[in-house]
Amino acid sequence: MTTSTLDRPALGPTISWPCPSGLRITLLMGPGCSMLVRLSGELDIATSPAVHSALDFCLSLDHSRGVTLDAAGLTFIDATGLRPLAEAHALSRRRGQWLRIQPASTALRRVLTLTRHTHRLLDPAS
Repeated sequence: MTTSTLDRPALGPTISWPCPSGLRITLLMGPGCSMLVRLSGELDIATSPAVHSALDFCLSLDHSRGVTLDAAGLTFIDATGLRPLAEAHALSRRRGQWLRIQPASTALRRVLTLTRHTHRLLDPAS
């Protein structure tokens, strides 16, 4: 049985990131100078700008070594919703950081498989 990061205690202050209805974004300090971003709800054309902003913010922090994206709560994602994840992955690599998606919802796994991004974006441990 895999333990979701949703079941783990927060290591620092929790920030609810502003976003349109249908999606909830929560930011937390993670272990080892990392950030944890939890997504729940629908990631689509209306909500992807908020995800982009949240991930960009986390990767721009001076102390951040990387971001773990807990996407277990995503109930819907389309190709438009995949874009901020791919852009954050590219940004993290340019900055010498990392972006891990763990765990991933069934909806996210399906879109990653259909677009052939599984090997690039999905943490093998999830």
